[in-house]
Amino acid sequence: MSPSPFSPQVSASQVLDGVTVNGWYGVRFAQLTERFQPAVPASGQLAVSQLHDVPIFPQLPSRLASSMGTAKANPQSEDAFFVNVWAPAQAERLPVLVFIHGGAWLTGGGAMPWYEGARLAAQGIVVVNVSYRLGALAHAQTTAIGSLPVDDLRLGLHWVVKHIAGFGGDPTRLCVAGQSAGGWYAHLLSTLPEFKGMIDRVALLSMGTRAPWTVSQQQTVWHGMNQTGVDVLACSATTLLRLGMQALPQHPFQLGYAPSAFLPTEGPDIPPAFLEPEWAAQHSHAQAWYIRYTADESSAFFFDRDDYKTVTQEQVDQVLQHWSLQDLPPVLKKQGKYAGAASGLTPYRQIVKASSWRQFQRFPYQYAQALSAQGKRVVFQPFTLESPLAGFYSGHCFDLPFQFGNWADWADAPMLQGLSPEIFEAESQKWRTHLVDFVRGQDND
Repeated sequence: MSPSPFSPQVSASQVLDGVTVNGWYGVRFAQLTERFQPAVPASGQLAVSQLHDVPIFPQLPSRLASSMGTAKANPQSEDAFFVNVWAPAQAERLPVLVFIHGGAWLTGGGAMPWYEGARLAAQGIVVVNVSYRLGALAHAQTTAIGSLPVDDLRLGLHWVVKHIAGFGGDPTRLCVAGQSAGGWYAHLLSTLPEFKGMIDRVALLSMGTRAPWTVSQQQTVWHGMNQTGVDVLACSATTLLRLGMQALPQHPFQLGYAPSAFLPTEGPDIPPAFLEPEWAAQHSHAQAWYIRYTADESSAFFFDRDDYKTVTQEQVDQVLQHWSLQDLPPVLKKQGKYAGAASGLTPYRQIVKASSWRQFQRFPYQYAQALSAQGKRVVFQPFTLESPLAGFYSGHCFDLPFQFGNWADWADAPMLQGLSPEIFEAESQKWRTHLVDFVRGQDND
């Protein structure tokens, strides 16, 4: 899989929904200089014909495998600065969807088969998936420029603007979309002055809403990693990732809280107020926004845990009655007070709803309201379909298979087991059309 001089070659073609779609896999947009340092622009393409042969950045197993499955395993490399592109044959000046994958800042990759973009492309757009650094390799150290993953994505977006016309895309009609941690990055990029006039539209799917680490938090973890006696500049990527996880501070269990591990560190490339709805509505320079979350985001982190499955009303009350009202969703409030059992929900469902609102839904909801109040174009479409998987409901990432329409690539996902192919296809067609219409600017119809 040695890279070749850049001259994009079609890696695979397929006919989907009556449309011939070409795919270009393993197209290099940047190159590693050394560990914990900014990448530099680069070109080239891997000689591969399968998406899962393209490397993704080093990572440990995902904590959501119990619902999402594992997908086909890509090779892993610290130099996995690749985009993958899909476009209809003979595409010309089509709008472009740049997708930034999620994975809690720890896992995922733009070449994972889960995010195969061919069926979206078949509906008349160009799709680009981009990878960025993860975990300790991305966040344990910072540089003068700020966050390494933000810089990785900056290079990726500049590559798209420079080269996408060669794949049939229109660089002036760019929609940056992201899911979970990828939504966090998509939102952030839309507020950075560097991309004003470059990002036309933004799609935020189950956007992560975590505040960045402080410099002090980052330095504490970095110090802990370096106290182990292991050379963090020379050890294997797997060793470094495990060292990083071990160096994270340990927090006591809190009912309703799904903790994150590594996060980007505050710095010059992360505006301090970018997670404040009013500020973001004033400073995001996109022309339109597509905002979505699933109805029960946090169930993905709780459904298989005994301490949640057996939670009592007393335990839930002891926690939620101390939350501020703004941290509680409307379903758990009555007459301006915490509703608890009066909501009609089971104790488990109450904690799922509360956690989902606090950790995933409140900012996107309030952001959509703030944008609308300023007369800006917002498409707000919550995802409510429920999984047959007990206790999962409409959990985090359940919308992804429907969004990409690639049933076979999710064959081992427990969250889809028991769902009929007919229901899947009907729902997938709906959600693919929603997003593609937005990317194409047809959401006003």
